[in-house]
Amino acid sequence: MNDYTNFVAMVSTEFHRYLMENEEFAEKIPTNALVIFQIEGEDDFNNWHKETSLKNRESDQPVVLVNVKRWRKHSSIEELNLAEATR
Repeated sequence: MNDYTNFVAMVSTEFHRYLMENEEFAEKIPTNALVIFQIEGEDDFNNWHKETSLKNRESDQPVVLVNVKRWRKHSSIEELNLAEATR
């Protein structure tokens, strides 16, 4: 996987979390929509994601552009424990 693939996986996860917290946005997304992320300040990623996504678009598939403007400044993890991994 390249860095963009890992980045889009992280953005997808965060987007899903955002939709769970903001259901009114989820209701605006058509069924089977192709979601293309456009991240403010990330022009290279934006071009890559748009081109890659549109190459894989199904015939007549609706397209939704998601423009991410800001990120939270903290982790959503509230508590965790660490255990030593086997060496």
